[in-house]
Amino acid sequence: MTTTIEPFCTSILRTLRRSLIPPTLPRPLPAHNVSFTKTPSESAVLIPLMNLNGKPHVLMEVRGRGLRVHAGEVSFPGGKADPTDESLIQTALREAQEELALPPNHIEILGMLDPEYSLGNKTRVWPFVGFIHSDPPPFPSIPQTLPSLPISSFVPNEDEVSSIIPLPLSVLQCPEKLKTHYFRLDLNKPYYRIQCSDYVIPPSSSSRSSTDKAEGLGEGQGEGEGKRKVGLEENGELSDQLEIWGLSGWILNKLAERAGWIKMPPKGISPED
Repeated sequence: MTTTIEPFCTSILRTLRRSLIPPTLPRPLPAHNVSFTKTPSESAVLIPLMNLNGKPHVLMEVRGRGLRVHAGEVSFPGGKADPTDESLIQTALREAQEELALPPNHIEILGMLDPEYSLGNKTRVWPFVGFIHSDPPPFPSIPQTLPSLPISSFVPNEDEVSSIIPLPLSVLQCPEKLKTHYFRLDLNKPYYRIQCSDYVIPPSSSSRSSTDKAEGLGEGQGEGEGKRKVGLEENGELSDQLEIWGLSGWILNKLAERAGWIKMPPKGISPED
């Protein structure tokens, strides 16, 4: 059973925090459970939740076309840990600031999800869930809808990010925006690939306001023009649409499942069954 996705307020953040893993990591970190040609490095991403025009959203980005790995794909802000990072939470916050100019002191970390491996970057990815407040601490304790920074305050780093996507969480409950797929072709790991072309905000100015685009009122396909090769992890299919899939899609689905926003699709049936 799924629940209605309400705007974020103090009580909803408190409930969400209880559904997540506490964000304190053991030292040393757990041993790796995959085999690469070299020991995987550690990385972290931020899953930035926010209220936009009184509606709950998650802030995502389209990776720059010139990047070596996963160019042009939808992702969360994040990257590899630096030796100077005091923690993996700091890694996620630092990367979000570098990629989107998201100020770290406006983020309330609520918890984390189980780590997963990025096959492209050969890293273990630690996903941290945070809420974007409009002001730094002390964060409000009022029961009303919590304000977030405006979309206009986020500035994509042109070297790494081509566009931003303030994705309305209501999309997670729109069947026409969802397609069932299997994470890395594992029939035991079904999830939804999410169509998100309508919510892309390119860095260039246009006649439509950022607010209109953030509400899904844009008419173009943004980064989704022409046929897109979705990727080997998703059967190498071609798609007309920009979609959230692969590791980012899996992470978003797992958050939504923990929060009670979606029920995962049924597992696949093996041809031998």
